Amino acid sequence: MKTIPYYLALLGCWLSLSAKAQQRLTLKSSVDYALKNHVSNTIYENEIALAKQKSVEALAGYLPQVNGTITFDDNLKRQITVIPAGAFSPTEIRLQFGNQYNTMGTAQLDQVIYDKSMLVGIKAAEPNNQLSAFKKEQNQEQLIYNTVSAYFQVLIIKEQEKLTLENEKKYKDLLEILALRLEKGVIKKTEYDRTKASLNNIVAQKSILQVNKQIALNRLKNAIGMPVTEDVVDVESLNYEGMALVEKENGFEIGNLLDLKIQNANASLLSFDVKRKEAAFLPTVSMYARYGGQSFGNEFGPSFGKWFDFSTVGLKVNIPMFSGYRKSSQLKQAEISLLNAKANYKLMSDNLSMVYHNSSAQLQKSQSDLSINRENLTFAKTVLESTTVEYEKGVATLSDLLNSDYSFKEAQSNYMTSLINVLSSRLEYEKSKGSLKSYINQF
Repeated sequence: MKTIPYYLALLGCWLSLSAKAQQRLTLKSSVDYALKNHVSNTIYENEIALAKQKSVEALAGYLPQVNGTITFDDNLKRQITVIPAGAFSPTEIRLQFGNQYNTMGTAQLDQVIYDKSMLVGIKAAEPNNQLSAFKKEQNQEQLIYNTVSAYFQVLIIKEQEKLTLENEKKYKDLLEILALRLEKGVIKKTEYDRTKASLNNIVAQKSILQVNKQIALNRLKNAIGMPVTEDVVDVESLNYEGMALVEKENGFEIGNLLDLKIQNANASLLSFDVKRKEAAFLPTVSMYARYGGQSFGNEFGPSFGKWFDFSTVGLKVNIPMFSGYRKSSQLKQAEISLLNAKANYKLMSDNLSMVYHNSSAQLQKSQSDLSINRENLTFAKTVLESTTVEYEKGVATLSDLLNSDYSFKEAQSNYMTSLINVLSSRLEYEKSKGSLKSYINQF
């Protein structure tokens, strides 16, 4: 009796580990996993960090720059200076100035006072940071889209499995009845064989669906960044009618779409590039301060014995005059690139507006088709069940039963097609509206 609590504890641990090992994913948990664990998140986080470092780099150009320099010269053969004859002597005089060893150390501070190009670069840091943030958000939207799309593929196969299992049960029941009739000699063996062949086809289809479901689950795991070795047994179903339902339009703003925000940020960066190219024609002003020391001598050791310091403060103005049309050509290129960016913004805006309205219309149509095909499926199933009962009573023929079964399978195919359409249409609709995140939060 003392060992019972021990075995109960082991059983509890086993059940806990088993439940953890075999996961059932929901749509919301799949998206949350992707947004948290997919490796692409790290890439775009690094892009944001990179943009911030570029901002620091742009600002650094206007901060003081301090550099130190140490030089040591061994004048192996000093230059000769010639004083012409007649100045100090009737003959020319040849002299060697300086010492063999010369050591100098200097520290210089440089400070930019005015450089319009640098100021424009500092201001361009803000749209650059915005661009990296928009790209991260766009990546998250793409992760959501890929995850939902892969999840829907699993759901479609699940629905196909469900219909296949119903058909399998129906044909197994029918085959039992036909076997009894065959024994009594009521039917021909060809009728039994035809039904048996249909059952074998259904069993083969079920096997194919099981493989396809595993493939779809692996694609889902890949889409969310989960190791393919993780044991995911299934996903939870959704309310398809609710997913197809389109709410009233609530002030769709095309300017809020990330694609346009990114295009706008790119155009903003190009406008700063134009200003930077224009600033290249303006003078720049900077100052510098230098302090250093120098020692020299004709013998190596004593040449480091005595130092003489010096200092300098200066102002530097650089005035661009002529660059061989290089700067003007660069400016024109930047202006043309900006014009193209504005034109692309207009083109993209028109295309995204068209995609939104088309996806809205397509979703409404797929919603209507799903409702009709679901009703037809129910009707075809009722007719098949009624014909089956009549066949069992001997009122209907096998041809009547097979015709009803063909109509039922056709209704199943139409239903699956409309289901696929409604899932993909809703996904495209939410993507075109820029509302994938809020759409997922409903689940």
